Amino acid sequence: MVTRQIAGETLLIPIRSKVADMRNIFALTHSSAEYIWRQLDGKQNLEQIHQGILDNFQVENRQALSDLQEFISQLVDAGIIEEEEKVEAEEEKPGQEA
Repeated sequence: MVTRQIAGETLLIPIRSKVADMRNIFALTHSSAEYIWRQLDGKQNLEQIHQGILDNFQVENRQALSDLQEFISQLVDAGIIEEEEKVEAEEEKPGQEA
């Protein structure tokens, strides 16, 4: 996936076998969408990104959360990102080996 700025619009362009897949270009049409995309670096969780939206844009809490959830759903549906599975480690009980 590469990101390109073209005519003031940010585009996500999937690359397969060193060739751009022009049929699946994803346009980031809102500045908040571009912000969210740039935050999806694996270092921040969605709560942190949500707070960043509130800090950087004049938007109500509900709207920021709705925009974030909708954009993430669109990226997942388009196959651009995958949802991370939550893995809960079972705590070891005293006297048990792992």
